[in-house]
Amino acid sequence: MHSRMKYVIGTLFFSLILLPNDATKIHAQTANKNQPDVVELFNQAAAKHKRELRNLMASRRGSLIYFPDASSKSVAEVLSTRNNRDYAFEAAYKDNTAVLFYSYEKEYLQTWLINKRGIQGYQKQKISEQQINQAIANLRNSLGVDSLSLVRSPHRRGIKVVPTAINNKLPINRANAQITNILIPTVIRDKLASVKHLIVVPVLGIGTVPYPILQPFNDDSFLIDKMSISIAPSLFDVGTTIHRWNPKYAFSYPLVVGNPYLPKNESWVVPALPEAEKEVFTVAKIMNTVPVIGKEATRKAVVSKAENSSLLYFATHGVANSSNPLVGGFVMFSADKLQHGWWTAKQIQETRLRAQITVLSACQTGLGKVHDAGIIGLARAFQIAGVPRVVMSLWSVDDAATSELMQAFVKHLQNDIPAEALRKAMIETRKTHPAPSQWSSFVLFGTPR
Repeated sequence: MHSRMKYVIGTLFFSLILLPNDATKIHAQTANKNQPDVVELFNQAAAKHKRELRNLMASRRGSLIYFPDASSKSVAEVLSTRNNRDYAFEAAYKDNTAVLFYSYEKEYLQTWLINKRGIQGYQKQKISEQQINQAIANLRNSLGVDSLSLVRSPHRRGIKVVPTAINNKLPINRANAQITNILIPTVIRDKLASVKHLIVVPVLGIGTVPYPILQPFNDDSFLIDKMSISIAPSLFDVGTTIHRWNPKYAFSYPLVVGNPYLPKNESWVVPALPEAEKEVFTVAKIMNTVPVIGKEATRKAVVSKAENSSLLYFATHGVANSSNPLVGGFVMFSADKLQHGWWTAKQIQETRLRAQITVLSACQTGLGKVHDAGIIGLARAFQIAGVPRVVMSLWSVDDAATSELMQAFVKHLQNDIPAEALRKAMIETRKTHPAPSQWSSFVLFGTPR
């Protein structure tokens, strides 16, 4: 059985270097009223984040856009529940929402946990970018999510990748503990007990980490057991005004696309998608719509329908490209020639979309080019186009597990915000597919509103 995957240019996850025991020198302190320097450090990191994001957006879109100043006070205010009638249609955060914000500079990783009351925890640790990347690679290697990518995903013919040596693979519990200690240090995890919705604002390659499987508590529970998890492309997305999640509207005019006709190509190897068609028929039935499949699912037809759709659901191949994410990253649809059916990230972000959410039931659609200001790829392109919530994957997905997870997710979307619906779907899928690689690959790109 084939899985929906895609080739990711680059070798970040195809090497394995174990971190030495003394890899990190940690300087930790917990924020309180007697430590105003922690607040100032946050404000300085937020200002740096803003500069990097402005530069990145200017280079990608050709013009500067306005970003408000960000401070720990302003973030806390955004997370506060709004009861004013003026915000009747604006999505607000629940009381138990928190932001996990990272900043990296001069071999120091800084981590803040902030909620509506302000900064709750802070830690600074000395660790190289290479060590962070290798810890991420260790986890992915232990899950076995990269070694088979060329077998199952679209890729250029003739490409050869040497898989990681099995003998060097860390046990999953050790790899998980390693990355958890880096990303959720003790002073932060001690403050997570009351958090129900966590927003991660990553830096470097941290956005590719499957946060749902991290185990920061002193038991066997996963992070997803305690809270929903969202990946925000930037700190400023936390304060972006969006409409409340409205399932009645979202299900009013959905577009469900699956298993498009993908012709043979001399340059590309593209696995078949037999399970994708079954998946979309089941999902479409839940949404009370008719799916677009096979040769009918052309790029022109899909884009035309997408512009006025309330929800987008694509079960097809996607390709991420770390060196050229806007042109080299695309979703595949039907065409007489393979390349004619590609909807690139650049084309997507130049389209005006009205959907409340996009679901990319394809492989590694969440990957792209890593910048200090975030990840540029397909998910970010949909957000620029106007879709505030994007569900995406971080690695090649198993067909059976994905179908089960997506059916549960869509059902829960009728009553829950997307972040919580995805959390519940993961917990349900884990009962029948216990391997973390099968239930934890999808993430919500956006915020839990």
